[in-house]
Amino acid sequence: MPGALAVAVWSVYVLLAAFYAPDFRPSVLTIGIFGFLACLAVILNFTYWRLVVILASAVHLSFYVVQVIRMVAMTTGFEISTLLPALSFYYSASWRVATAMFQEKGAVGGLVHGYLEYAMPVLCLALIALALMSQRSRRSASQAG
Repeated sequence: MPGALAVAVWSVYVLLAAFYAPDFRPSVLTIGIFGFLACLAVILNFTYWRLVVILASAVHLSFYVVQVIRMVAMTTGFEISTLLPALSFYYSASWRVATAMFQEKGAVGGLVHGYLEYAMPVLCLALIALALMSQRSRRSASQAG
């Protein structure tokens, strides 16, 4: 199941990232390449496909965290005391961007933004957890047999 979910998540990411072509950021290209490699590893049943999926998810999460930190730092600097209000501002502004995407590019544009900004980080965390759990269960099954 983790392999099928990884292929689904990363295939959707690559297809939706193409929606922004040719204006997508270099980070989207990097993340897309790692996602494509994760799909390939699962489809070709590469021995270490779980590690490739974890790597792709970690790359996405690291780019996402850096993006959020940079946006938050632009509004508040690096003051810890204003971190929560700045994060709140970031995500409320992101909702405005999603609304603008719905207005400018229609339902597809708004859904693309929602998937890339909100769903993808959660799905990456889920992929990492599932890959780690399936790896542990596979190890315990091979040790028992």
